[in-house]
Amino acid sequence: MAAKPLDSATCTTAADAFKSPLPQVRQFHRNLTSELDEKNARLRTLVGGSYRQLLGTAEMILEMRSNIGTVEEKLGRVGSGCGRGVIGNKAKGLAKMQDSMEEGQGTDRIRWVARLNSAGTDVLSKGVGTRLVIAAKVLVLSRLLVKSLTDSALVASRDEKQFAEELKKKWESLKARLLRAIDKRLRRTDGDEEREELSQALCAYSLTTSSGTKDVLRHLLQVRGAAMAIAFEDAGVKQDTPGILIALESYTRTLLDVQALIPRRLAEALASLKTKPLLRDDSIRGLESLRLDVCEKWFGDPILFFTPYIRHDDLEGPDAVGTLKSWAKEASEVLLSGFGNTLQHVSEFKTVVDLRSKCLEFWIKEGGKARGFDPSFVLDGLRKVINDCMVKLLESRISKLHLVGTEIEGTLGTWISGVTDQKASLWDKDMIEMQISGGAVVFKKDILARTYGRDNAVSRAIGRYKTWRHLLDEMITVLDQLRKQRWDDDPEDIEDDASIESRNILLSKYDPEILLDHLETSLHKAYKGLHDKISVLLNTHKESEDIGQVSVYILRIIRDIRSDLPKNASLQFFGLSLVSPLHQNLATLVSADSLESLLKSFGRKNVPGRALWEGNPELPVQSSPYTYKFLHNLSLAMARMGSDLWTPAAVRVLKDYIRSELSSRCGEILQNRGENHPDPVSEATSNGAAGNGDSGLNNVDKAQIESTETDSKTKQKEALIQKLFDILVLREALQTKSGIEDGLQAMESAVESRVNMEPIVHKRIQQGAKEFWKRTSLLFGLLASA
Repeated sequence: MAAKPLDSATCTTAADAFKSPLPQVRQFHRNLTSELDEKNARLRTLVGGSYRQLLGTAEMILEMRSNIGTVEEKLGRVGSGCGRGVIGNKAKGLAKMQDSMEEGQGTDRIRWVARLNSAGTDVLSKGVGTRLVIAAKVLVLSRLLVKSLTDSALVASRDEKQFAEELKKKWESLKARLLRAIDKRLRRTDGDEEREELSQALCAYSLTTSSGTKDVLRHLLQVRGAAMAIAFEDAGVKQDTPGILIALESYTRTLLDVQALIPRRLAEALASLKTKPLLRDDSIRGLESLRLDVCEKWFGDPILFFTPYIRHDDLEGPDAVGTLKSWAKEASEVLLSGFGNTLQHVSEFKTVVDLRSKCLEFWIKEGGKARGFDPSFVLDGLRKVINDCMVKLLESRISKLHLVGTEIEGTLGTWISGVTDQKASLWDKDMIEMQISGGAVVFKKDILARTYGRDNAVSRAIGRYKTWRHLLDEMITVLDQLRKQRWDDDPEDIEDDASIESRNILLSKYDPEILLDHLETSLHKAYKGLHDKISVLLNTHKESEDIGQVSVYILRIIRDIRSDLPKNASLQFFGLSLVSPLHQNLATLVSADSLESLLKSFGRKNVPGRALWEGNPELPVQSSPYTYKFLHNLSLAMARMGSDLWTPAAVRVLKDYIRSELSSRCGEILQNRGENHPDPVSEATSNGAAGNGDSGLNNVDKAQIESTETDSKTKQKEALIQKLFDILVLREALQTKSGIEDGLQAMESAVESRVNMEPIVHKRIQQGAKEFWKRTSLLFGLLASA
């Protein structure tokens, strides 16, 4: 028989539960868990509902508390107004009034008090915003009441008369406040949908000042013109909306508003103000503060039947058009003048371009909506103001290139040899120990600076140039954007294609071309000024002992500037005429020590390395040590000066200079050596003849003399052959493609004529010199680079 399932009724303890098999225990556990979850859910629902009820009760209690406080406050005021003292005072006052009426004086007093009560109404509290007309009507009524109080015989005492005068002053103050509120509304340019409200404001002005249509139009134009001027004054404070856009909007909306309202709509609105007496106007009778139900009967007929008199037909259509056109001309001058003054304080080229885009886009969209006005007049004025400002900024920025010349002049003026031209090596300690954990940008920049010889002096000048170049690139980019900008993207534009194309040509081609022409002219002027400045500085320091290092400094500056010249073809002249003299100074500086050493050694008659000659007959196959040393020292001097300086042109100038110096000075040395050192054999023969007193020599002496003569001639010939080989090596090393006269070739011919060698031997020497240079040229990398 199956065991009876466990339930909470039969199983009340844990011991009873575990008497059953394990499957029944597990099923019993699951049942208990499910029941527990259901009870928890019901409990949460019950608690949540109770909590919401409690919150609602608490809110109701707070609301009741607030209401009770309000009721208590009102009941307190009612109680204070129903007190014995208050009622007694009112009863006494009523008795006095009845006594006065019995005496015949009460009617005038009540009339005066009733007018005083209505005249003292705060007009602006009832006439702000769209209710300006109502406020104006109340002000007119107040004027009538105040005038009746001050002019009539109702004023019984001095205090009452003084009170009436103060009331008149208060009315004048309220009138000024209302006029300011009207002007504030007139300055607003909300669009066509708010034009009815503008008409109401004009009617309010007409009522307040008793002005006709002509005066109302004149005041509207005056307010809008003043608003345009104020817009430019507030432009520095209100940066989010440029003053020129506010002024343009005021200008265009004024033209459209006047054409829409004047003369017909405004005349009709003014005429509607005269259709019935002022106190029969429902808007006036609905004002509880006037208490017309009590006070009206004491006003008198002049006030009760007063109807405003306003000239609504004093302005004809042609007169309105003429007035508007005259204002438009003056307002456009104010507009352009204010815009020009605003742009004088703008120093960013891009800001001017952004203003240009916003202004022209607005004017293209809105400027042609007014009938009878040519929008091209204002458009051309805006273009002229903007173009003048952009040209001024462009010339101002480009003229700052002179700061580079000022920096160069300052450096040369404080030049200290060994300090200003101090060079930093790639292998300096600070370079090797530089940390690159944060990136290698600084490390790379320092390597490039040291490789290209950009020391502190050069870096300062090039830094100024790069800053200026960045500003120039910004302007060029902006001018390119102007050329790509189009002005026909308005889907509501109803202009014909010819007008749109003509405007695009004017704004996107003609104006940018004007600016580009000024840019071209200004750039040429600025670079020519810098070129002339550098030329003058070089002429000033040409006699200085530091002219070589100064030339290196100028060369590096010209090189870096020319590497970053604008693409204008007219600027490629910069620095070209200065490079050749600078290279000449550089060649003089670099070759001075090496040339002196070579020239001192060139006149020697001994032949070092004679044992290394080869062939039959034996001829030299390598240069003399002093020639090799000259080439080696020259290469080291070039490397110490900086490998960045040795362009092919610089190397050619150096070689031409050395060849010129060698051809002139070595030729003199060779000639002097030949003249100053006569033949030793001839000298010995003549000395012997003079000593012995006869002309004959014995055979031994003759043989000795002949042997000495032979050895001397041989050594002299070998020295000349070695010199010839050295000259040929120098010709190979200093060979260029320039058309300069080759002085080394003349030296070669002079030495060859003294040696008197056969053509085949001469050819062997030439070939040997070429082979030697071919083998060793890589040792003189900079010298062999051109």
